[in-house]
Amino acid sequence: MRATSRLLLTVVVSVLAEFTTRAQEPQLLYVCVQDDAKIAVVSMGSRAVVRTIDLQSLGFSATAKPHYIVVEPDGSHWYVSLIGENRILKFDRQDRVVGQYETEVPGMLALVPDSNLLVASRSMSAVNPPKRLALVDRRSMTGEEIDVLFPRPHPVAVSAGYAYTGSLGVNQVAAVSLDDQRAAIVPVEGPTHALVQFTISPDRRTLVGTSEISGRLLVFDLADPARPTLRASVEAGKMAFDPVFTPDGRAVWVPVKSTNELVVFDAATWTETARVTSPAFAEPHQIVFSPDGSTAFVTNNNKMDHMADPAHAGHETAGPTRGGPASLVIVDVASRTVVGAIEIGRNLTGMGTRGRW
Repeated sequence: MRATSRLLLTVVVSVLAEFTTRAQEPQLLYVCVQDDAKIAVVSMGSRAVVRTIDLQSLGFSATAKPHYIVVEPDGSHWYVSLIGENRILKFDRQDRVVGQYETEVPGMLALVPDSNLLVASRSMSAVNPPKRLALVDRRSMTGEEIDVLFPRPHPVAVSAGYAYTGSLGVNQVAAVSLDDQRAAIVPVEGPTHALVQFTISPDRRTLVGTSEISGRLLVFDLADPARPTLRASVEAGKMAFDPVFTPDGRAVWVPVKSTNELVVFDAATWTETARVTSPAFAEPHQIVFSPDGSTAFVTNNNKMDHMADPAHAGHETAGPTRGGPASLVIVDVASRTVVGAIEIGRNLTGMGTRGRW
């Protein structure tokens, strides 16, 4: 009995130690430095780069093009799409590559809650990529490809047993059942949109998308998750990129590259409530909020050759250091003012941090 008691005590102490260690870990933000083939790891608390992962030192090319990152909620692993290497890498907490999945020009990524699945779309820079989503088992990093029928599937979001994607080439959205892997295609009314990215509301009732060409914020009702229904379409601005709900679900923030600003929408009325401007913005790409919602971190491209298709050109913006180093911009949410910027490298694109299901 004493031996059993000692064993139980050892297990309890070990679990408590692990819990304490994780609780003390800084909330990390993993930032793609696409044109430098690097990933910057930023402490959201100290607002500083704590280390940099050089993909070339890990055996990948100078044109690996890390594009988008998702992180397990417990921080145990994180995943990055490499456009130039045609693969998705799996890293552990110590930033070691522990798995990879090969797929043509991967773009956006999404983790499926209560599942081991990772969903990947295709890069925006690819002119004629496969008309498929990749469904990857995160444990083994093996997977399969699911046909979504339309060209250039790019945005990705998941909810209630469905993966959602949309087309850069036609006005269509696909709802893919993760049970039987069948895709239902839903037409989207309006002018040519070129759907960029999706986000799901915290209550899982609403799918929000942005568009490259029409510059619209598109709001879909998910009462029937198999058939998203367009509920609202409001002006955001040409080259509206990755939308994100605030942690409380009351607002959606959208970076707009053509005007170098962030647009804030009320999530109850879908009316514009603010535009955040600053000289620090140079083609803002993605926004991530701190866990308490008080701070927004914004990546910048600082270049304009992100699209391979000439049909998406013509939205260039002015900038004195075009093509130079880009900054991670820090915004105070309450005052909606820029409070800092960290120059990191060339062409900051996607980023990820530990999230909640």
